[in-house]
Amino acid sequence: MTQLTQCDRFQDYDVIVVGSGNGACAFLRQYLAASTNQKILVLEEGDNFFETSDITHQRNWTQSYAEENIFKLHNAHTPNNLPILSGRACTMGGGGSINYTMIFESSAWLAQHLGHDLAYWDDRKAELAAAFHRDNPAHTLTQVAQHVKKELKNHKFTVNEENTGYIPVYTDGKLRQIHIFPTQFNEFGQRTASGVSLLSWYENDRLDFMTRHRVLKLHITEDEGALQRCHAITVLDLEREQTHTYTLGKRTKLILCAGAATPQLLYEHRTQLQNLEIGKHVNDHILLPLGIYLLNDNLQPTLKDQYISLFATTEIRPDVDSTEEATVCNFDFFSGKLDVLLYLISHLFLAFWVPNGIKRWMIQSPTVFRFLKRISRLLVSILNAIDDLLWSVVHPDQIGKHEWNLISAIVKFNIAREGYYTPSTSPLLSTQTHHSSYDIILRCFEESNPEKDRDFQVAEQAIKNQLGLMGALGTPPHRIFQCLIRLLTRMPYNQDQVEKYIRHYSRNDLLTEQHLSGGCIFGKAIDMGLESPQETGKVLGSQNIYVADLSAAPLPRVSPQMTAYLIGHHVATQLCQES
Repeated sequence: MTQLTQCDRFQDYDVIVVGSGNGACAFLRQYLAASTNQKILVLEEGDNFFETSDITHQRNWTQSYAEENIFKLHNAHTPNNLPILSGRACTMGGGGSINYTMIFESSAWLAQHLGHDLAYWDDRKAELAAAFHRDNPAHTLTQVAQHVKKELKNHKFTVNEENTGYIPVYTDGKLRQIHIFPTQFNEFGQRTASGVSLLSWYENDRLDFMTRHRVLKLHITEDEGALQRCHAITVLDLEREQTHTYTLGKRTKLILCAGAATPQLLYEHRTQLQNLEIGKHVNDHILLPLGIYLLNDNLQPTLKDQYISLFATTEIRPDVDSTEEATVCNFDFFSGKLDVLLYLISHLFLAFWVPNGIKRWMIQSPTVFRFLKRISRLLVSILNAIDDLLWSVVHPDQIGKHEWNLISAIVKFNIAREGYYTPSTSPLLSTQTHHSSYDIILRCFEESNPEKDRDFQVAEQAIKNQLGLMGALGTPPHRIFQCLIRLLTRMPYNQDQVEKYIRHYSRNDLLTEQHLSGGCIFGKAIDMGLESPQETGKVLGSQNIYVADLSAAPLPRVSPQMTAYLIGHHVATQLCQES
């Protein structure tokens, strides 16, 4: 593989892939293995994975993520213009190092939304699992992870034994499950099992890539058969701050794996393509923190426990008699000393202490975003300093020896109503991104009456049902610190506080899990390929544009990382079949 800084002959490539996240890496691995002699160019907005420790080491990643070196905010809000903190990581290999939960959606869910039968998806999962070569994660659980697993079992959760290559597979209809997943990191905190590891990046002469290059525009014209063909793309070189328009070859396939940018690149061509489904059916996971607790002194968290390598799920039907599909709630667990968790905590803390009016400004201005995150870390550090001071006053013989080990959890679940993209009216956004920008409308907590709102009902049940679990995992902090935490975040420590927390959250603290999906759904905006494998992923109305990332599917009920890999792998598998 050759890393290019410039390339004037895009027409020499058979395939051009936009983005190099989860979907792209799986697509590239399979396409290179199954095709012959086709030359591929990859365009990535972020930095080269192999040249910065910001994205190759767990501790550096969390710091870089919080400082906005690799993390960008979407312009997301509700239909009522309440701002939502929703973002994306911008790196080779995808953003899964923060939420590296490896779990497959059920084959039934995949068949329903992406076509084909259960056996087909079982085979694709087996191929991907073999590519990752993961060891049994149950054999390497840390002391803290064992503690969480034990308490989950005490609360009637059972370990999900269904897996493919040690990667768990979600089991439909089971109320309380524990999913033990392999992490992307080795014992040294190095990221060795991400999407990047699926490829031999420097050992394939058919593959070239350019980092720090953002695709701004697709140039589409009518071609033979009244189908529209992308004949050129405009690209911004972020290093030189120069824009170029490159002509594509007559047989070049354009594979969009750019996450939220995928539907945005296509949106302006909806009418031309006669494809008004572009930009619809968008969703993300609502994220609600469950509180900060003190871990027992005899449990010492390791670096791997920043994001504990197991999570739990439960299914909730707000109305017992409802025939609607149950909402799957995911519970993720975090542990460590405050200085280790500082960047994660301060980043989430932004959702709680910044007023909505300033958040709207922050979402549209990276400078404001960066400044407020520094203030957020400062506030967390000040609270920690107050704690140290009080401890020293009460325990003068232990000055400088006080460190809390913390444990926390979040609950996340799909928003009940699908959202959509819409052109932005903000001139500031176009200035920041150098091209037409779009608002992402997420319809969470949309009902004015919380008692009738599905999102509110699910959140209330999920938190009330698991407050006892949190109390078993750790000890609530002193009442003074509970009051400080609740003053800033409203996070509940007893059942009576839950309803007020969700009410306040739904008006002031909206936060998602950076799992944005949809916008170019299979069977609506792009072809399922059921009649012809070579049409799989093709944007309807186009001749040479394909989608192979998470924007091609509804939001999975569980962490979507493995679904993104599956989509890329699936599209490549189908495109390489014999005509």
